[in-house]
Amino acid sequence: MAFQHITHDCITNGGDPAGWFSAAVRFFPWHAGVDIFFVISGFVIVHASAKLFAAKGGAKIFLRRRLRRIVPLYWIMTTLFLLVLLASPGSINKAIGGPSYILASYLFIPWARPDGVMQPAFGLGWTLNFEMFFYAAFTPFLLLIRWQAVAGCFVLLGAFVALGKFIGFGNVQLAFWSDPIILEFCAGMVLALVLPGPVLNLPARLALAALAVALLHFALAAPGQWHAVVYGVPATLLVAAVLLGAPARTGSVEKLLVRLGDASYAMYLVHPFIMRGFTVLLHKFHARNELAGILYVLAGLAAAQACALILNMFLERRIAAWLGGGRALKKAAV
Repeated sequence: MAFQHITHDCITNGGDPAGWFSAAVRFFPWHAGVDIFFVISGFVIVHASAKLFAAKGGAKIFLRRRLRRIVPLYWIMTTLFLLVLLASPGSINKAIGGPSYILASYLFIPWARPDGVMQPAFGLGWTLNFEMFFYAAFTPFLLLIRWQAVAGCFVLLGAFVALGKFIGFGNVQLAFWSDPIILEFCAGMVLALVLPGPVLNLPARLALAALAVALLHFALAAPGQWHAVVYGVPATLLVAAVLLGAPARTGSVEKLLVRLGDASYAMYLVHPFIMRGFTVLLHKFHARNELAGILYVLAGLAAAQACALILNMFLERRIAAWLGGGRALKKAAV
């Protein structure tokens, strides 16, 4: 998603005169990162909650962990965004609603902007509106054993989507939450039930990943109403290609990937700020050539990742530890 946003900003601001990034965007739907994220989220929620199913207080523990993980950093970034907007209204290319809209943004309630777009004040939060709804739907099923919980949540969300699709909701919030994209969480939950399962060799996993990439390429031409299918299926295949391998080693490369994964949420939230900073530099130095565009994208991604790692280590983990009474530091990424 960071690559999608940064390249789009680069193209918009004249940093792609040769059209290389434009060609990359036309070839592959980088915005499908959201779909992959939803599938991964469904998997992680079931996998990380293994000891909470049918356990006393399991639902309460789950909800507390989720709120501790998602809310603080999102509130901080939303507040920072609003402060930037107040300080420099011209830096934001969209209108912001009134107090009700701002409050809804903090509470993860879908609410239309003045231009009608269903996005919170900090636009990236639209995905978290789905995420928090998924948590709310999943929590009661923790009273059951794992497979029953997954099946029950799957049926509930499937029925909810079907109602929204074939009957419709008069309420804009319910209409938003009933988008079929919510079923991508279900795909991740099913993957969690499959594991530990068959272990595929590397050629088979590469073939699975190649098929997923090919399907995502052709998904660019698919009608919008089929998004959950044409993007959700290959996203599930990509995640499966990773999960169905032999257990990973614990070498330095694996440890680095774990650290990057821990900071992925911070990366998602911080990269728009870094991107805007690099856009200012692009304008300041009147850089309108392909080399400047490549440097813009690479440096923007590197800077965003570095900031995400710093945020995760010195802010995100410390907040989680404080809210968890000191026990959450090592589990801040769960």
